[in-house]
Amino acid sequence: MGRIKKFGVSAAAMTAIAAATTLMSPTAPALAAPTCSTSAQIGVVGGTGWATCSGTGVTQTRVVLFCQDSSGGYTTVYGPWVANSVKSNARCSSSSWPISVGYQTI
Repeated sequence: MGRIKKFGVSAAAMTAIAAATTLMSPTAPALAAPTCSTSAQIGVVGGTGWATCSGTGVTQTRVVLFCQDSSGGYTTVYGPWVANSVKSNARCSSSSWPISVGYQTI
């Protein structure tokens, strides 16, 4: 039977190897984060909100409007999916008002 040699490597050596490998590895270029903007008529009964995003990595955006009514109930209203750099709009019902606005992207 053949002999099996075992090579002992210290933790410091492993760390050095891992660091050197990381430094020498090719890296993918970083993608620029999309730029998004939102606004809403917070507290206005029947108020509206909008969202728009532009930049790499975004093909479509839609606004997400959170509304509250006088009984304390909440609803979430979604605007339509729109192309890059186009505003997506949504409106709360005539008996509720926006309390927050956000967006979704794909």
